[in-house]
Amino acid sequence: MAVLHRMSDLRAVGASDSEQVGLAEGLLADSETRVIYAQSPGEVERTGELLGLTATEAALVTQLRRGMALWKVGRRSFLVEHRLAPSERVLIDTDAAMIGEPDPPSEGPVGEPDGR
Repeated sequence: MAVLHRMSDLRAVGASDSEQVGLAEGLLADSETRVIYAQSPGEVERTGELLGLTATEAALVTQLRRGMALWKVGRRSFLVEHRLAPSERVLIDTDAAMIGEPDPPSEGPVGEPDGR
């Protein structure tokens, strides 16, 4: 499994023509299932090249709203809306850390704070 915010993150592993970048790009090429959230227009060309997006798919990923993703499974593509239970949000929310807000209280399995 590889998780990237943007395809340009691959450049952080080494020089553009390095073996490290080639290996990282190879991992993407070997992935049968790809989940692509919204990409900025500046990233979409590289994203399309690395993930084999059609022109229609490349245009679409620049317009996806939060929670929507393009799933590519083999040669098939799906537009998927991801839904979260309240208790799942704390697991995936990275926005609070990026903007310096304190983490909201987590919910336990029955919806009570901290589940205790």
